[in-house]
Amino acid sequence: MPSRRILSGQSPSKAEPVIFVRTLSSKGRIQVVTMPAKNKLAVNVKSVGSGNLIALSACMFLSACSLIAHYDQVAYEHATNAKVDTLALMSKATGSYNEHQKEVEALITQLDKAYEYDRGRQLNKITIAQWDILRDPNRDSVGGFLEMWKAKTSLSATFIAEKKRQIGDAFDQIIQLESGKLKPAKVTE
Repeated sequence: MPSRRILSGQSPSKAEPVIFVRTLSSKGRIQVVTMPAKNKLAVNVKSVGSGNLIALSACMFLSACSLIAHYDQVAYEHATNAKVDTLALMSKATGSYNEHQKEVEALITQLDKAYEYDRGRQLNKITIAQWDILRDPNRDSVGGFLEMWKAKTSLSATFIAEKKRQIGDAFDQIIQLESGKLKPAKVTE
């Protein structure tokens, strides 16, 4: 008789069931163990033939595909354009904020448009959270940089160079996340 050892991988506080799949022997059989998170005593154990392994794997793969939005060329262009424009405007922060106020307002509008576009896409929570951080005037990113520039009226070149590196990296995270998503031609739905 095969072993019925139960493995635990989630905390009992989660409402989702704990599911494990493991092989039982060299005969090509697998065991699916489903355990409700709240009631650890109720365990459902099923042995499945190797023919069902492919179907089970395909189901798991397809369900994983829908956890994040697909690639969107417009979102990618918004992020890359916003990065270039932001870094260019930051270079001007050695000068007076008042001289560049209209450019700052235009940049904020551009960032808001990119954010709103991504916010309207389904399964895009990670990107939206990154835009939230980037735009927040109380954080140490674009929003905070613009607020500091406004408060101090001009900033040192050394400070600007360091902030450009940091903010460029933040934009790169958004850009890389978008470019790493499945392209529409590769999506099979």
